[in-house]
Amino acid sequence: MERIDVYNKEGQPTGKVQDRSAPLTQDEYRMAVGMWVVGPDGRIFLTRRSLEKKYAPGKWENPAGHVQAGETPIHAVIRELLEETGLQVAEEQITLLGASCAWPYLGRDYGVYMDVDLSRVRLQEGETCDAKLVSFEEFVDMAKTGEFPPSLTSHMAEYRQAFLQFTGHPDSPALDFLT
Repeated sequence: MERIDVYNKEGQPTGKVQDRSAPLTQDEYRMAVGMWVVGPDGRIFLTRRSLEKKYAPGKWENPAGHVQAGETPIHAVIRELLEETGLQVAEEQITLLGASCAWPYLGRDYGVYMDVDLSRVRLQEGETCDAKLVSFEEFVDMAKTGEFPPSLTSHMAEYRQAFLQFTGHPDSPALDFLT
């Protein structure tokens, strides 16, 4: 049973802690986090969701997950990256790219620059089943052809410009369809 803090729409903890699967009122939110890893060559690191997952099995995404009770979003994203991939980062390496809100989720998305050796990635059974590095152009094609979970592309619309800047494509209209 995974325990989470319940948040208000402004992203402040309400003081309520409950099981992640418990229902929320219209004024309550869960916090999810994601980490975009970009290599020195500009390639974007993606993981494939386990085929055992209930939501979006087999879809490609950035390492992500839920903030657990008592955890900050930045500590949660560091933990999720380590659990799902074996990749370790320090808090000072991470950049906040943006926030999103689509009931019942609040999102915090981060970025980190690091060189990923795919042979050293350790996938978490039941969570991830593959990993790869893609160019920005490949990433855009994947987004257009529906290879990502709908939640990824809908939330990205809220921090698209920061993502483009982070990946070295600040003036690109390539993701304008994410509105």
